[in-house]
Amino acid sequence: MAVNSVDTNTDVSTSSETQFNAAVDNAQSSDMTDEEFTNELISQAVIVGGQFIIMPRAQEMLNDAQSDDDEE
Repeated sequence: MAVNSVDTNTDVSTSSETQFNAAVDNAQSSDMTDEEFTNELISQAVIVGGQFIIMPRAQEMLNDAQSDDDEE
């Protein structure tokens, strides 16, 4: 399926592929040890967990608190 880019001066597929290949090459050439890699995975998992679990709950609590203020 072909997708037309919004900006006709940019080839989206090539730049995306180039960025992906650069990221793969960078990851393969990294001097990160297994322990450092595991720690980084844990850190990122905590961030993602916060975004998907904690933040929606915090938003819900904020909305509840604001609606209680409006009733008075």
